Amino acid sequence: MYPKISSFVLFLDQSGSMQKTYKPLGKSKIVVAKDILLRMNKEIPELNYMGSVQLFAPDEVLLDPTVYNRETFQSVLEKIPTKFPIFGRYTPMAPGMQKLDETIQRLSGDVAVIMLSDGEANRGGDPVAEATAMKEKYGNRLCFHVISLATKAEGEKVLQQIAQLNNCVYVTAADMQNPELLKNFVKDVFYAFKPVQREVIILRGINFDFNKYDIKPEAQAILDSGVEILKKHPDIKIVIEGHTDSIGSEAYNQKLSEKRAKAVYDYFVKKGISPDRMKTVGYGETRPKADNSTEEGRAINRRVEIKVVK
Repeated sequence: MYPKISSFVLFLDQSGSMQKTYKPLGKSKIVVAKDILLRMNKEIPELNYMGSVQLFAPDEVLLDPTVYNRETFQSVLEKIPTKFPIFGRYTPMAPGMQKLDETIQRLSGDVAVIMLSDGEANRGGDPVAEATAMKEKYGNRLCFHVISLATKAEGEKVLQQIAQLNNCVYVTAADMQNPELLKNFVKDVFYAFKPVQREVIILRGINFDFNKYDIKPEAQAILDSGVEILKKHPDIKIVIEGHTDSIGSEAYNQKLSEKRAKAVYDYFVKKGISPDRMKTVGYGETRPKADNSTEEGRAINRRVEIKVVK
């Protein structure tokens, strides 16, 4: 797991309209938003993010940028007020974003703003224009991820336009009631998993004497290392490839290469590797690694290679 971002701001609307009922859930919007933040906080990994909690309409910084700690953030989020007047408490979203910009200026690296709002801006200018100006200022460093509590088409349009500025995440508060969708939101915004680097086995140095397919003592140590890897990774399947030099007929060398692959297969089975995990193939003299005109080259070509196929 590694962080996708360096910093984040939880940016919550506390205007009068947030006291109104969020119809999909039958609760006030602010209560729904606070609950989402508390549940989301439980899913955010502690990966040395700088985090802040900021309210707008009216503007209030609950937590200045600090290294993210789950317990600290929980105590701050629990203090979010859920009882305040509906009337006379307007929604100046654009000025709220200007205040947000002051916080973002203090943050380094990629910054995620997680905005929870109903989008009902009714004072102080165009919030989409303000968000666009911030995008132009910070470029791809800044992403507005929106959790929408919109109950009106105009509010929904505003929030969607803000999220689309940098192709950021847009979800509804109703979506976030699903625990899996909430976890996916946190993952999409905050972190990713490094791809598993499968240990590739290409065992070489398994060579054979002329016209022989018995395993030489010096090859056993190489094969034993392959056994260890296979036991360590029980999901790995392999193909055992047999090869020959160019002396002799093609038909004879084809059969000899198959016998060499089978000899290694039998060795692995004896060491406890399931036959279901292995396939053998003989390539005869068709895939030389070295020049068959020299003894040294022919010795290199009398070989078996083991490769991962899954």
